[in-house]
Amino acid sequence: MIHIKTNSIRQKLLNWLLILLLPLLFLATISAYYLANHFANLAYDRALFRIALALADEVEVSAGKMVVDLPDSALNLLEYDKDDYIYYQVLDPNHQVLLGEYSFTLPKVMPTTGKHVYYDAKFNNKLLRIVAFNLPLSGIAANKGARATGNATILIGETTIKRDKMAHDIIAIMLIPQIVLILLVILLVNLGIKRGLVSLENLKNLIARRLPSDVHPLEAHDAPEELQPLLNTMNELIIKEKSAVSERRHFLANAAHQLKTPLAGLKIQAEAALREHDLASVQHALKQISAGSDNLGRLANQLLSLARAEPEANQAQLFEAIDLVPLINEVTSDWVPKALEKNIDLGVSCQLQHLKISGNAVLLQELLNNLIDNAIRYNPAGAKVTVCLVVSNHEVVLSVQDTGLGIATKEQQKVFERFYRVLGTAESGCGLGLAIVREIAHQHHARVELGYTNARQSIGTTVKIIFRESDILAD
Repeated sequence: MIHIKTNSIRQKLLNWLLILLLPLLFLATISAYYLANHFANLAYDRALFRIALALADEVEVSAGKMVVDLPDSALNLLEYDKDDYIYYQVLDPNHQVLLGEYSFTLPKVMPTTGKHVYYDAKFNNKLLRIVAFNLPLSGIAANKGARATGNATILIGETTIKRDKMAHDIIAIMLIPQIVLILLVILLVNLGIKRGLVSLENLKNLIARRLPSDVHPLEAHDAPEELQPLLNTMNELIIKEKSAVSERRHFLANAAHQLKTPLAGLKIQAEAALREHDLASVQHALKQISAGSDNLGRLANQLLSLARAEPEANQAQLFEAIDLVPLINEVTSDWVPKALEKNIDLGVSCQLQHLKISGNAVLLQELLNNLIDNAIRYNPAGAKVTVCLVVSNHEVVLSVQDTGLGIATKEQQKVFERFYRVLGTAESGCGLGLAIVREIAHQHHARVELGYTNARQSIGTTVKIIFRESDILAD
C-alpha cells in the first residue's frame, strides 16, 4: 500500500493522479516502441525484398546448372546505401554459396517455394535484418528452354541504422504529444481540484464566523454530496454539545442553589450565636452550624465525586483488573460503625472467592459508598441492608438491598436525576448519590436497575449494578 505523507487533500489528489498516470505513460511508451519498430520494419522490409527480387532476376540456368551473371556495376549499386551496410548471399539448391558472404545465418524455418521470410541475425557483430527468398529454378529454366530442378535461396541483409532512426522518430512523434497531454491534464485537474475544494473553504469560513454561543445546526442542503455526511455528523455533535451545555448550566444552577441554602443557614446560625448571651443558646446555634457544615461538606464531596465520574474526567482514569470480592467487603466494613449508630443490620452476601472485572477501584468504591450511604441514611432503625455479589446469566450483578419502605414506582427513574429528592424524606441530602452511581456505572459499561426488594408487597429498595460478560476477567 502506497502512503503519501502530506496533510493537503489537493496535494494527495494530485499525487495519486500522477501515480496513476505514470503507468499509463509507461504502457504508452512500450506500445509506441513496438509500433514504431513494426512500421519501420514494414517500410524497409519491402525495400529489402525488392533488392532480393532484383538479384533473383540475375539468376540463370545454363546446361542444367544455376549461374549468377552480375556485373561489378550492379554489385556496387546493390551494396550502396548512404546509411546502412547491405550484405547478400546466393545459395544453389544444394545450399552451396555461389555469390556473396559465406557466413550468413539461415532462418530457423526456410520459406516454401516462391515465398520469403524476414528475420533478425548477427553478422560481423552487427545486427542485420535479413530477407530469405526461395526462388524456384524450374520456372527460370523453362523460360529459356532448359531443364533444372530445386530452388535457389537468396539472402539480403541490411543493418538497422535507418530502421532505428525511423523508430526513434516515430516514438518521439507519438510520446511528445502524450507527455504534453498528461502535463496539461495535471494542470487542468489541479485547477479543477482547487475549484472543487472551494466548498471546504466556505465550510471553514462558515464555522470560523460562528459565535461560541451559536448552537444552531449547520446548513447542509447546499453542500456537496461528499460533504453532507461530514456536516450531518458535525450537526449531531452540535446537538449533543448543546444538550451537554444545557445540562451543565442546569447542574451549575442547581449546585449554586444547593450551596447557597446551607451557606445562608450557616450565616444565620452564626449571627444568632453572636446575638445570644445564654451559653445554652450559643451551644445550640453552634450545633446547628456544625450540622450545616457537615451537610455542606458532604455536598461538596459529592459534587467532586460527580465531577470525577463525568466522562470527560474519566478519560484519564486507569482501568485495570479489580477483584470485587475484597472491594465490597472492605467498603462495607467501613460503613458498619455508621450502621450501628442507627441500629441498622449491615452485611454482605457473597459466595464467591474471587471475581475480577475491568474497572477503576476508586470509582467503584465511590459507587458502593453512595449506595450504602443512601441505604443507611434513608432507612429507619431496625432495617436490614445487604450488599450482594453474584454471577447470573453470565453477568456480574452487584446490588445493595434494604428492607425499608421502598421508592414508589413513579419515582424510581427520577431519583437518578441530579439534585432530585423524594418528597417526605426527613433526612438531609442533596440528591446526588444515585446520579453519581449512574455516571460511574456508565463509565464501566454497566447498567443500573432499581426496584423493590419485595415486589409483591412493594417494600424495600434494591439497586443493581449489572456488568457485561465481556468485562469479566479470568483468574
